[in-house]
Parts: sequence; C-alpha cells; structure tokens
Amino acid sequence: MLDTTPNPAGLKSKDGQFAFANEAYRQLVNAPKDIAGLYDCDLPCDTAQFASTFAQQDKHALLNNKTVSTIDIHNYAHGYDAFSFHKRPIVINGEPWGIQFYAVNLKELVNLEAFAEVLALDKSNKSFSTLQPGGMQLTSSQEVVLFWLLRGRQTKQIAQLIHRTPKAVEKQIANLIARFAVFGVTNRATLIDYARCNGWLSVIPAQLLKQPVSIMINQ
Repeated sequence: MLDTTPNPAGLKSKDGQFAFANEAYRQLVNAPKDIAGLYDCDLPCDTAQFASTFAQQDKHALLNNKTVSTIDIHNYAHGYDAFSFHKRPIVINGEPWGIQFYAVNLKELVNLEAFAEVLALDKSNKSFSTLQPGGMQLTSSQEVVLFWLLRGRQTKQIAQLIHRTPKAVEKQIANLIARFAVFGVTNRATLIDYARCNGWLSVIPAQLLKQPVSIMINQ
C-alpha cells in the first residue's frame, strides 16, 4: 500500500531505523533504494541535521500512542519545500514496534483550505481557482503581505509577523490595491475578495519557505 501511494511514506522501527520508504520519499530526500537499516542522519539530504528532532517526535508518538503531525520545511533534494508529516505509532502484540509515516505537500493542504474557505463564504461562487495565478507578478514583500491579509491578519499583526512597521505594511496594501485595480479592486475588502477567488489563497510566498524547521502541531 505504501509503495503505491504517490505521497512520501514509509516505516521506521522504534529505534529510528528505516524499515521501508516508498519511491516518493526516497526521491524527496535523495535516499538510495536500499534505505532499510539507515537512519535519518545517514541520508544525503539537509534533513539529516534534524535527525534528533525526528527521533523525539517519533518517541512522543510512541509514548503517547497517538499520531503526531508536523510541519517540515527543508531544503529537500528538489529544493526548499514544505510538508506536513503524520507519524502513526505501530503496536504489535501490545508492544510498540515503530512508526508509519506519510507526508502531504503543504501547498496541497493550502489548496484544500482555500477551497473550503471560499465555499463557506459563498457556495454559489463558480469562479474559484486553486491554481497558481498567472499574469500578475508581485514583489516578495507584496506576496507575503497578501498572504497574511487573506488569513485575516490586521495591519499591526502583519507588521509584527514580517518585522516591518505598520506604515510600511499599509504602503504595500496600497500598492496591491493599485496592482489589482484593473480587476475592479478599489479597497482592502475588494482586494481580499478578488484574491480569495482567483488563486492567491494557494500561493505560499517563497520567503516563508527558506527557514528549515520541523514543528509538532498537535502536541
């Protein structure tokens, strides 16, 4: 089953040794086909530096007998990307054996979140898109401000998140309104409405994916 899934997946023993990993995971971390017996620290990928963090997450799942979910941003074999990993404890005859893991690209999850949000706002909307919007190039600063605007953050909150002044954030919002004016955008509210329904909810700014991290999100 794990071998045929298109998502990265595999099995680890309770001491952290890989017992199996499918092709999608091996390609993700540039691992050899005979991955069995290797540890995270053995893999030829930048994820190796997080081996001890992964071991702690696996231990947490086993000790509490519950699935652990994480957000992982790393420089994978294909470049920087973000995944949500789900690590489920495997118990055999009452004894913890190890971990079954699988991952979903964070962009796919953002698409699902975006789809659900737009449907909740307006079920009659027929123009919703989760595709990367084309024909409109924003600066990195504009992208990150729009990203947080679409997630309900106010000016002061955005300023704190991106380490800028509220005045600088307001300037970027004004620039965004001007950029989208050709689509009928005239203010912050119409900017948010237009962007939500035309693919911008699905855009994760590149600058958010440049800091390697592995965080449990359901402790």
